[in-house]
Amino acid sequence: MVSRLGRDGAFEMGVSLSRNLWLCLVLALTGVLLAWQLFVPPIIGLADQGDFVRMAGALGYAPESKAPDNKFSFVARKYVQDPSYRAPGWEQVTSEWILAKIAVTANAVLIGPKTFDITVFGFTHAVFFLLALARLLWVTRDLPMHGVAWAWMVLVLTDVGYVAYWNSLYSEPASCIWFLFFLAESIDLSKSERISIVQALRWNVFAVLWITAKTQNAALLVPLAAFDLRMMWRALDKRTRYAALAGVAAVCVAGAVMYRSLLPAPRVACLYNMVFSAILPESVTPQSDLRALGLNPDYARYSGTLAWSPGTGVADGSLVNAIEDHVSSFSLLEFYLVRPARLWRHVHARLHTALSLRPAYCGNFDKSAGRPPGARSDAIALWGFVHEHCLSPIAVLLLGAAVLFPAGGLAFLWRCRSTPSARRWVELAMLLAACCATAFFAAAFGDESADNIKHQFLFNLLLDTCLGFGLVAALQWLRRLSTNEERRSADSPQPN
Repeated sequence: MVSRLGRDGAFEMGVSLSRNLWLCLVLALTGVLLAWQLFVPPIIGLADQGDFVRMAGALGYAPESKAPDNKFSFVARKYVQDPSYRAPGWEQVTSEWILAKIAVTANAVLIGPKTFDITVFGFTHAVFFLLALARLLWVTRDLPMHGVAWAWMVLVLTDVGYVAYWNSLYSEPASCIWFLFFLAESIDLSKSERISIVQALRWNVFAVLWITAKTQNAALLVPLAAFDLRMMWRALDKRTRYAALAGVAAVCVAGAVMYRSLLPAPRVACLYNMVFSAILPESVTPQSDLRALGLNPDYARYSGTLAWSPGTGVADGSLVNAIEDHVSSFSLLEFYLVRPARLWRHVHARLHTALSLRPAYCGNFDKSAGRPPGARSDAIALWGFVHEHCLSPIAVLLLGAAVLFPAGGLAFLWRCRSTPSARRWVELAMLLAACCATAFFAAAFGDESADNIKHQFLFNLLLDTCLGFGLVAALQWLRRLSTNEERRSADSPQPN
């Protein structure tokens, strides 16, 4: 008996060592693929589009070259101290500040405070990304089909469509990094029959960081708060229940703060773009739509313009005042809800480009690389190709699945008997699907611009997570069916 126990213990230790070795290899491979794209010349990044002033200006820096083509065609690589570059009216609250301050502080200590290279941000993003990925690999290492899940992570997360954001001053890297930490903690909860206070606190911390990464993430408070309430029922003790309840409050406050923190200038720009670049161009009676929104029908002359395009109505002070008085995100939501045909038309129009990972108006190279203006890298772009050519044609089905799955999951849990473990995984799948649908609608109805692809970054990240989750679940189900069939065959009497 002792000998057998010894052999079993040695076998389990060998399996554990093998898994840990594979974990390190996967993490190292991911790091190499990131470093090759981000730091080996010509480096890959993402052009400004005029948004970097929100972060760079607040940090006290400006791009060394302010040439117009650096905003769209090329990556602005060098930044210098310039307090006058700041644009306070366009800044926003974001948990990307944590990563940005770390990057700037490290650069000041190691190199000097007067200048920094965009790769400083790329390195900081990459380090935190690898930490999040390491945590995700660790919590999945003992799950069935974890090898498939790991291969999926490497395929998806090293694609240039995601990696290019690391060498930038956008807030999308924070959305990705905090989500990966959040996903790891969610998987850890799903593996546990009872939740400890430490687990509840970690989950809520990353949920808040994720919500505060970007203004459009504020809408995530609804599915996250609902999941937080469910967490209370699985708490080990009263302290954990109180921690989960405090987490619900924190998540709701974070969402409200993000929504309210949008300053007047960007808020009016978003509302203007939705009215004059989405609602009116999609309408056969634009004057009637303007009346329904409480605006003067004469403003129909601005139909088809954006807040920053030539002939924009933002230069008309009376129109700006009317938007501030009568139009809000909630009034636009009401406008579409009472007109389901218009809602569907807008959703269908957004789905044509929503599944693309590559912003159309953002070059990937700095000017010294000698590439044509707006050139995009194809170094590691297989998953981006799958998105555009395989997933985009079925975008309606994928979005429909994300919208309907939470209701289907509730029906399944209500009517079907299942093990507690299965229920927990179904609940996590419902949360991911609900967040995926929320991210799409928040981006599709929160703003309208010349490049909506970047706004769908989180939707695509969540969609890829749902697809990976579904693939692993399907393979595990097929393997279980095969195992059960083999057992039945072995247990059936054999003919003489």
